[in-house]
Amino acid sequence: MAACGLHFTVVVTEPGDVFAWGAGVFGQLGLNTGKDQLLPERVAGREVFGARMVMVAAGALNSAGVTASGMLFTYGSGAEGQLGHGDLEDRMRPERIGRELFGGRPVLMVACGMEHTMVLTVGGLWTCGKGEDGKLGHGDEADRLVLTQVAAEHFEGNAQIVMVAAGKLHSVA
Repeated sequence: MAACGLHFTVVVTEPGDVFAWGAGVFGQLGLNTGKDQLLPERVAGREVFGARMVMVAAGALNSAGVTASGMLFTYGSGAEGQLGHGDLEDRMRPERIGRELFGGRPVLMVACGMEHTMVLTVGGLWTCGKGEDGKLGHGDEADRLVLTQVAAEHFEGNAQIVMVAAGKLHSVA
C-alpha cells in the first residue's frame, strides 16, 4: 500500500515495514529528522509498531498508520492538532495513540486530509485537527487537538461506516 502527501510518499510492505521518501521538514517521513529523503528509507517495522503495519495514510504534512492489531500511529506536522496527541507539536517519529481513547476498540482505517485526520474504529468515527468548513463532522468549525468521536446520529439511520477519506477541505465517510 502507498500513500502520497504533499511532496512525499509513504508505503507499507507485505511484511509490515514502513518506508518513506520526499520532503521531510515536519517529520512526516517518520525518520527522526526534518531532512528530505531522496530514496526510500525504512521508517520502522514490528520492533516499533508491535505488530505488522497494514495501512498508511498521508496528509499534506503528516502521516499515519494502522497495525494488524488495530493500533494507530501518527507523525509529522501537528500544527493544527491533526496528529491527535492533544497538542500542536510535530512528531519526527511514529507515535502511538492508545486504544483506550477509543474505548479499547481497534482502529480499522485512518485517512489524513490537509490539516485533519479521520479514524474509523469498530463502531465509531473519530476526527481531529482543523475544523474549518465543518470538515471534522461535529456540526461546528472548532479545531480539535484530540481525536473526538463523531456522533452516530449525524448519520441518517445510524449507518455503519465502512470507509473514510479526507481531502483538503472536506471529509467523506
